[in-house]
Amino acid sequence: MARQGGYCLWCEGPLGGTWALHHRKLRKHGGPDEVSNFVALHHHCHNLGTASVHLNPAQAYERGFLVHSWDDHTQVPLTTASGAKVLLHEDGTQTQGEKNGW
Repeated sequence: MARQGGYCLWCEGPLGGTWALHHRKLRKHGGPDEVSNFVALHHHCHNLGTASVHLNPAQAYERGFLVHSWDDHTQVPLTTASGAKVLLHEDGTQTQGEKNGW
């Protein structure tokens, strides 16, 4: 949550009190419990709302919020709601790329 500045990366709204810890590479696909594999999301953005990550897997894979089992989650950029691309690192930092291509 600190890496994200208190904002949900799916919708970019402030997280507030309660939020969900999302695995980009799902545990059932071998995703580790590592900082580089986690993002903080509103519960609504995670899996409760109709526009959520888990109810829109095609968009979530396209934006890097879901990572295929064969991909390295540390090498798949995540695209925020505003179009910013970032790579997440194990030390809790991120590297920002360009909006139109890494």
